[in-house]
Amino acid sequence: MNGTNIQYDGPQASIASVTGSPLWGVSVEDTIKAWVARGWEHTGNCRPMTPYGLGPLVVHFIAADGRDIIWIPSYGGEAGSDFLYDQTLKRVFWVLWKAGVKVLLVGGTSGVAEWRKGENIIRPGDIVLPTDFRTTRDHRGLPGTEFATVWPKYDLTLEDPFCTELSALIEEEARKYVAQGLIGKVHTSRDVRVALVVPDGITYETNFDIEMWQATCATISQMKPDLPPRVTLHGDCINPVLARLLGIHVAYYHMVANWAQGASDVGIVDTLYPLYLGSFTKVALEMEWNLLSSLPLPDGESCACIKSLHIAPEVFSEAMTQGG
Repeated sequence: MNGTNIQYDGPQASIASVTGSPLWGVSVEDTIKAWVARGWEHTGNCRPMTPYGLGPLVVHFIAADGRDIIWIPSYGGEAGSDFLYDQTLKRVFWVLWKAGVKVLLVGGTSGVAEWRKGENIIRPGDIVLPTDFRTTRDHRGLPGTEFATVWPKYDLTLEDPFCTELSALIEEEARKYVAQGLIGKVHTSRDVRVALVVPDGITYETNFDIEMWQATCATISQMKPDLPPRVTLHGDCINPVLARLLGIHVAYYHMVANWAQGASDVGIVDTLYPLYLGSFTKVALEMEWNLLSSLPLPDGESCACIKSLHIAPEVFSEAMTQGG
């Protein structure tokens, strides 16, 4: 289906959130009520049609300063479907593109595949600001639109794939909850370089999968001893490649819900359920409201979200078969 044949009929907003799992301890309806109680106006919900099928639920708010805010619950996932499926992400990003979103707040939860020992390691109950991610075949463009692919029009590199300017503001907000005893620690790129890894299957990884990532991160850390060590978080990761192509600044935070499969004798659900139903919900509701109410639109040319997208020489396009 050609992306230009569908007209977007949803709300416009320059800032949006697709946060899901940190809010899984509260229903969509109760999340809306909580944010309205804090001072936002809820103008309504819709599910826009997209070129790739019926789109996600789009919830529109107006903040006290008049800014429009969009929240797409749970990364655009629908109950009973694979919410990290490529088709879901295409629908979500088509909506974000058509809505004019420039800043995207994403909160996730993950299991940590720690290979290190000691007091300063990442543990369930912590917040991590990731610095990297593993690319997958689902990190594609929007078929049927001008953003169907990066190549050959652009050269897109992914140093600092998550907006560093916005990350500093998330860190400042997150540390409030450490002081309140709701979060253990906040881990940033200054002390650990964390990469997001989305499971290839629809369930948790095997012991071997996690042992492989632990060994990989230990080896990388030994190879580059002058840099902070590498550790992986295993859970969700939206499409940072497409976000960069669309000119969207991604502000990412992860709440660590459990030890990854086989990384500890503590069972996954032993920490995941209490955190989801307890402190994570309280913190995420407050964090999202504060951040969405105040995050600026970065405009500095030093921002990697801007400088990493390069226009390729026109001859690269001329060297390919021309579209019909």
